[in-house]
Amino acid sequence: MVLDELRGFLDARLPEFYAEFGDRNDFVAARDWQRRLADGGWVGLNWPTEYGGRALDLATHVACETAIGDTGAPQIAGFIGVNTVASAIMQWGSDEQKQFLPGIRSAHQVFCQGFSEPGAGSDLASLRTRADEAADGFVLNGQKVWTSHGGEADQCLVLARTTPASGGRSHRGLSLFLVPLDTPGVSVAPIRQLNGADEFSELFFDDVSLPRAALLGPLNHGWQVAMSTLAHERAAAMMLAMRTRALVRNAIRERSADVPAERRDELLRLYVDSEVLGLLAERSIAEVGADNPGPAQSLVKFAWSQVDQRYAELFFDLRGPAAACGLASAEADALLFSRSSTIAAGSTEVMRNILGDQVLGLPR
Repeated sequence: MVLDELRGFLDARLPEFYAEFGDRNDFVAARDWQRRLADGGWVGLNWPTEYGGRALDLATHVACETAIGDTGAPQIAGFIGVNTVASAIMQWGSDEQKQFLPGIRSAHQVFCQGFSEPGAGSDLASLRTRADEAADGFVLNGQKVWTSHGGEADQCLVLARTTPASGGRSHRGLSLFLVPLDTPGVSVAPIRQLNGADEFSELFFDDVSLPRAALLGPLNHGWQVAMSTLAHERAAAMMLAMRTRALVRNAIRERSADVPAERRDELLRLYVDSEVLGLLAERSIAEVGADNPGPAQSLVKFAWSQVDQRYAELFFDLRGPAAACGLASAEADALLFSRSSTIAAGSTEVMRNILGDQVLGLPR
């Protein structure tokens, strides 16, 4: 069984990792952990075997990723490349571009994703970064924001306008480019977050010369290419849901005895909601496995963001004076970072619109 093989790998390799890095979960530790996982064949589990993957179905993929996550090891450093960029390259890339795939698995090539812009976050149709055709390729100008791991990445998958939009905004006329971040004209500005980390960055492109080989997929069809990659992000939402359910279960098991009687109802409501979240994720996995994906994926993401924030808020609050005095660093970090849960991967407002339209059939 795949899970038995994975557990054997984790039993053998995790002690080595912890002996070197302890409980660190920074980018350097995450990159090292990804390389160890890749050496054992545990990165890109849903990739086709021809590209070094295991071609696992979604349910088995989620089960394996959940088992890895339950160990407490860091998330892999190149999760954007593995889960999103690689799928675009496999489907749309040239033979030359597919040479990136081994490095994406091993974290020797870490990709970030340059989609959001100031004034064009969820509404990508209004993005203003442009790539003008030149004699030998393209010239890229513009700005991206909230780019995860932009400060550590080697390359960026950039969505840019290559044909002016009539009327000011359109999904037509967009193209995707693979942009090395050490290219002249590219600058990176880290964004300091509430919790003191700088996971996100702004990217600036000033007359960046790109060869024609940097174009991923057909010219002016970048929206189609970008949307086709989102199907490969299904597992990410399911894994977040499963991991949050496991976090809540473990926290309640370890700390419920210390919770005052008057707060037990809050704990119970959180537990019930996390179990419902897990059941929604399992249903979505079954639907995808039956080749019948529906809006349940948006419901899972919406429900996860609510449960994740309530979990962080409740356990921060339960620390009482220690949290208020800054002596509960883990709980404080979780609380501050959870503010992004209702924004990342589709804001709660966008999710509500999707659910209202596609599930409840409400008028626009």
